[in-house]
Amino acid sequence: MKKKVWLAAVCLVAAAALMFGAWYATRPEPVEGMKHITVEVLHSDGSEKTFAYDTDAEYLGIFLEEEGLIEGEEGPYGIYVSEVDGERAVYDECGCWWGLECDGESVNTGADQVVIEDGRTYTWIYSSN
Repeated sequence: MKKKVWLAAVCLVAAAALMFGAWYATRPEPVEGMKHITVEVLHSDGSEKTFAYDTDAEYLGIFLEEEGLIEGEEGPYGIYVSEVDGERAVYDECGCWWGLECDGESVNTGADQVVIEDGRTYTWIYSSN
């Protein structure tokens, strides 16, 4: 019985290592140099704001925090964005949250892991249940 548990544990560790390796090998690499990006914010009242930036920053979340456009706190998956352009959205308080898209497609990582690419449009969308 102990051999089965040990073997299962080894297999689980190996599977986790393979998954991490696949992610690491396919993740986007930061791009050096100046990049022009557009950031759109779709507020809860339906209003929209557009911001244009020229930056040599590599990661979106870190850059937008420094610019004062977003606020949040570190969570287990990176920054949890609780405020964009002065509007708070905290799921535990109101059942609402800020979603992020890049060129119309949902971003599936934390904003601080999004590599800034020249010419992209990043959109923050206020969402609620």
